[in-house]
Amino acid sequence: MNKTLLLATFFAFFGAFAQAQTAEELIAKHIAATGGDKWAKVASITNEAKITTDGSPNMVIGMSMTIVRDKALRMDVSVMGMTQSSAISGDKGWSTNPFAGKNDPEPMTADQVTSMKEMTDVDGALVGYKEKGYTVEYVGTEEVDGTEAQKIKIDKGNKKVEYCFFDPATSYQIKSIQVEEVDGKQVEGATLYSNFKTQDGLVFPFTMQQSNPMMGNSTITVTTVTINPTVDEKIFEMPAKK
Repeated sequence: MNKTLLLATFFAFFGAFAQAQTAEELIAKHIAATGGDKWAKVASITNEAKITTDGSPNMVIGMSMTIVRDKALRMDVSVMGMTQSSAISGDKGWSTNPFAGKNDPEPMTADQVTSMKEMTDVDGALVGYKEKGYTVEYVGTEEVDGTEAQKIKIDKGNKKVEYCFFDPATSYQIKSIQVEEVDGKQVEGATLYSNFKTQDGLVFPFTMQQSNPMMGNSTITVTTVTINPTVDEKIFEMPAKK
């Protein structure tokens, strides 16, 4: 092997190794900054929030969510006296949509359950990503609202990819982009995170600005977060039709 080829091979290998190390270091700093090993002690979590949308800025939507780690989730969205509910438990899920005249619960598709199931990972994608079978890659920097954020790519398999952007000053995640396939269609959404607060030693963003081409732009303002509440798991069961 000549010297030029040898050097090219060395730098290619070193560059890939350095990027992998950088991604791992960024994730380690992020986890330490947001609670470290305290995440492992979270068995369940509930939160209450208010949602506003660009399409109806004067309308406030109420949302509540209950999560049991890696098992179940229920979300209730209320507006104009009506409540849309969706829940999963294990590999099954159901939802209602009174805004579309569907008051009786209907089973979710397998892809819908899989998509929602990811939300039962209370730690998020970064904590224990190796054990979850994810691979990570450092992909440089990108400006996020005036901050030169550090960016990594998380390949989750099953046609799911997430990009995470970190504020270098705090190691908090300030943006994410999720790309996945749901019911045969590729769906991409972006979220900006801000207004970080500490709850029981864990750091959460209390403001999330979401952009989704299918659902438009919205802002979620979290009002309360409760760690390890007692959860009646009957709330995840599909109700009988009226």
